[in-house]
Amino acid sequence: MSEFDAALHRALKKLQSAGTVKVKETPPHGKPVDLTIAIATYDDFDGAYFTIHSILTHHREVLDRVEFVLLDNFPEGLPAPMLESFAKYVDRFRYIPFTEVRSTAVRDVLFRKATGKYVLVLDSHVILSPGSLESLLDYFDAHPETDDLLQGPMLSQDSSHIAATHMEPVWRRGMFGAWGVDPRAKENPDVPFEIPMQGLGSFACRREAWPGLNSHFTGFGGEEGYIHEKFRINGGKVVCLPSFGWLHRFERPAGVPYRINWDDRIHNYLLGWQEIGWDVESVHRQFSKHLGNSYPSIRERAERSVQKPELIFGGLLVLSDDRRVAPWRSCLAEAESVDVAVHRVVPAEDTEDPWRPAGAFVAGIDKAILLGWKSVVFLSEHNVIDGALPYKLRNVMIDLAEDVDCAVIHGAENDVSGAVLIVRSSAYERLRDRLSDYITRMGEGEFSLPVWLVSEGASVVTLKHDLARRRALSGDDPAATMGVALVNLDTDRESWSHSWRKFNRLANTAGVERISACEDRANPAIGFAVSWRRAITRAAEKEWGSVLVAADNLDLLDVSSSILDSARSELDNLEWDVVHLGHDPKSQDGTLFGDSSLIRVSAENRGVHAVLVNSRAYETLLVAIPDPESQSAEFAQWAGRYRSLAEFVVDAGASGMLTCLSLSPGIATNRTLLRSGALESEYSRRFTL
Repeated sequence: MSEFDAALHRALKKLQSAGTVKVKETPPHGKPVDLTIAIATYDDFDGAYFTIHSILTHHREVLDRVEFVLLDNFPEGLPAPMLESFAKYVDRFRYIPFTEVRSTAVRDVLFRKATGKYVLVLDSHVILSPGSLESLLDYFDAHPETDDLLQGPMLSQDSSHIAATHMEPVWRRGMFGAWGVDPRAKENPDVPFEIPMQGLGSFACRREAWPGLNSHFTGFGGEEGYIHEKFRINGGKVVCLPSFGWLHRFERPAGVPYRINWDDRIHNYLLGWQEIGWDVESVHRQFSKHLGNSYPSIRERAERSVQKPELIFGGLLVLSDDRRVAPWRSCLAEAESVDVAVHRVVPAEDTEDPWRPAGAFVAGIDKAILLGWKSVVFLSEHNVIDGALPYKLRNVMIDLAEDVDCAVIHGAENDVSGAVLIVRSSAYERLRDRLSDYITRMGEGEFSLPVWLVSEGASVVTLKHDLARRRALSGDDPAATMGVALVNLDTDRESWSHSWRKFNRLANTAGVERISACEDRANPAIGFAVSWRRAITRAAEKEWGSVLVAADNLDLLDVSSSILDSARSELDNLEWDVVHLGHDPKSQDGTLFGDSSLIRVSAENRGVHAVLVNSRAYETLLVAIPDPESQSAEFAQWAGRYRSLAEFVVDAGASGMLTCLSLSPGIATNRTLLRSGALESEYSRRFTL
């Protein structure tokens, strides 16, 4: 089948599935079992059908010890009711429609839905060889508390011989792992042996020994090797059980129905390998070689995705009420505008007022448990999602003490109704059960979720600002007179035009000024340093309430203009002199909860070239930075030390000359713009000739 035919086939299936398909999760059967056979499927009815019926037909000797869990990751498809019907004629069978995650991470959900002491995870197109399940259970009977990961040899397509007992930990064609055959499987077929890794079409372990996949994996790929190393980190081994054979169907005549791309795979490799401490540079070397000229752009996207600040917590949930659609749609649009993933949680249908926020909170905790999140952040759909919220929350999470399992974060006002809530996994079940009991006992009455959490021992963190709030910049707001000074780094008119168009779209911007830094093409760093002072001079002349000074090759608005709106609001409302739009994702200087810092100011943020300056700081800066024309020697000394306003404000803030706020990481791309290490001598030579 050609690519066009495959694409047409998938499109037709999607159209066929557009109608209403109603399926429900099968309730737990309540019967004790030793082994859960867990299968996740996505639009693969034939594969799931024959995998399950092969077990029913060829492994009847162990059926009294097992249960089936089938997770349908495409429950809106036409086969869903047929998959659901398995529960009607297969004993101890659970059908689970699931759309919360559509990636390799759904395997985590299988372990949380399983009830057996041991779990066997199969792809929905794997056939087990006769006797393999009995052999697996025999191993578990002999090693009841094992922490090992059990796998078996993959059989050839005609099932006549072993195709692979394991994978060698090497790169091959954009995938980590190359099939290999260990002769011990044939020489001693009854003796298990340790292997480095194996494909994950079939694997088993004790349920409590499962180390979990990273909840921020996306799409498919990247888990081989990573999950095996996590077992070893936890004290287990990866064991090949030669008698536990399996056959994998690789062919997909109609094409793979779910998304597979390089961006997802590389994202997962980078995220997973960072987690287990492996060398991510080998990932870059492999894909640079394999993908060639297309890799730099993919690498840039992947690195940006694994550095998203929200990855430090499990998920961001919005407490919502499904009786009203508009607030959720507004909240979702705000989140999408700043590239933040939010999930909606709603109360049960029969939840009465005023308990609906509490019901949504309980549903959110259940969701966090199911998805294996280590922590979760709750917002209200009535609050605007601040563009800088993920960056600020990242630093809140870093600064919270480890023994704080729940926190209510709110602004300087005593009202906590609009607070942001943070709950760590250690408090999930306790808070869920306590709140459910509280709702039952209290019946009717006023209820505030933040107040209740405080009564349950949640820590209260008061900041100088609200992490989420309703705000609207009016025409009388001093921040509305903001100007933009773009430092033109070269003579590329197209680059300037592109930047001008982007910055000119900023709401409430008084104007965009072009500040040339090309006076000396042989020494562009000199002109670049001069331009920072000139930008402040221009802003003072035009009487702008504030000025954004940035290099014209920064994609400052790629994440959203609302982050800049947040910076402008902070600048005015909290009386900062300078907001430094930092970039460093690892900055841990400063103290978030002190009297003098909102996020943090870090010397590691010196590489960025975007600064928002309040008019109250103009005179201070013009006095502190020597005039390059009348004070050439003094300016040369300043420029040799700082080279840019961004570098200068770090020290100025630390010394108390300016009150500085750093959004770290911020919204400006980090680029090495200045490569000359002899700026001072070059500038002095130019002005003394």
